[in-house]
Amino acid sequence: MQELPACKNEECGVPLPTRRSPKLYGPWFVPLKDCTLKETNISVFYQLGAAIKDLADLHAGMDTAEQVLKLVGPAEWLQYFLSETDATDAESEPVPMPDSRMSAKLLLDTINILSASVRTEVQRPLSLERLRLIWMLRDRFEKDFERERQNIQVFTILPKGIYDTRALIENAEKKFSRKVLRVLPFPQAIYDLQQAGRCLAFEIPTACAFHTCRATEAIMLRYYELLAGKQWPFAKRDWKIYVEQLVKAGAPQKIARRLEEIREFDRNPYIHPEQNVTLEEAPALFELCGGVILQMAQEMEKLSP
Repeated sequence: MQELPACKNEECGVPLPTRRSPKLYGPWFVPLKDCTLKETNISVFYQLGAAIKDLADLHAGMDTAEQVLKLVGPAEWLQYFLSETDATDAESEPVPMPDSRMSAKLLLDTINILSASVRTEVQRPLSLERLRLIWMLRDRFEKDFERERQNIQVFTILPKGIYDTRALIENAEKKFSRKVLRVLPFPQAIYDLQQAGRCLAFEIPTACAFHTCRATEAIMLRYYELLAGKQWPFAKRDWKIYVEQLVKAGAPQKIARRLEEIREFDRNPYIHPEQNVTLEEAPALFELCGGVILQMAQEMEKLSP
């Protein structure tokens, strides 16, 4: 049997569609891992506007049953707007839309009063005076929201190559398999990989290169300690001496050559203050270091007890 389309004409005999509950859309602002940034759910703001627009369907003389149906959706969405833009705990701040929140609360309170009176005055149709009050408060909320929406500061982070944007921001270290990460349980190396991914996502390529090289150096040091069977004995710590000592300790030539190439052609030029890394170069270095980190991890797995 073919499903009939939704229709606003009561004479067609099709029930009017019910607006979905805001709870079905989840949180409006989702904190990203290990930072104060929040992902904004754009869809809910569209649905909020659509629910507020439903108030335009109110008209003077509307009977009580119709009033209730038209007021339920806007009231639920306004309540959720107030809840989601409030501070979530004692340490957080509310979304910076104070005027919008105030006008939303005034509109919600008025809708709730009207809804309560409708239930007690069953036969009382909607008066023009009440209708004008609702529309005035609706217009006030829309104007306040239009002005303060800029305070939310929503930006679109475009993909960087084949990388998933959220993965770069939250879990860049997962570019490596669990097997590899088990061999690299160094807080500093993992931290720098995470920071490199975040810098790449937010288009800070020079910082991405810096953290990528730092992560690689931390793993080089650990690789040496496993090869040599002892802690790093030298006061000096830099990429060149790491490569030299890795070779003396028996690291494969393919790893030593790759590390030396990165040091000479990428790492050394990038540490100079006058040298900036471009957004095209940063992902390449991220991958280049990722490749040699994988090779060192494979060798380290053989050496691990």
